[in-house]
Amino acid sequence: MSFNKNNTGLDYQILKNGAVCMYYKNAILDKDVLWFTDNRFEVYDMDVRNWKPKNLHQNLKKHLNFPDYYGENLNAFEDCLEDMYNTSYQGLILVFRCFDYLAEFDKKLCEVLLDIMAKTSREWLLTGQKLIVLIQSTDPNIYFKEVGGNAPKWNAEEWFDDTRK
Repeated sequence: MSFNKNNTGLDYQILKNGAVCMYYKNAILDKDVLWFTDNRFEVYDMDVRNWKPKNLHQNLKKHLNFPDYYGENLNAFEDCLEDMYNTSYQGLILVFRCFDYLAEFDKKLCEVLLDIMAKTSREWLLTGQKLIVLIQSTDPNIYFKEVGGNAPKWNAEEWFDDTRK
């Protein structure tokens, strides 16, 4: 794989700011998810509005097709996420809609999850595979601290605060 500084794909645009990209408007997220699907990315699109910390791991197991032996803890999540590496796709897209609902219950847990996914993304990039996390929030002012070395940024169309309102 060679470095192409003229790359303008959505994957490049997101990954240059880190593995996690935030969305407010579902229409913009839907358009971007379609781009990823059309460009041979495997997409897991999850509405987490009814997820709570107590059922988080059961939902991750179900929606990400984790094996029966999934240990339902953060270390097991990291291990099973790493196992999702698949070179028959351009990469993996994890979409978490209404992520702010889960963050209301335990923002620290959400930041740990995002950090694990950002770390895994960085590891995958070393071998040319892409892992991108798209989080949608019904709160246009939500903020997360640095995960994987970068604070999650808003997508290009909603970069400015007033474009999310």
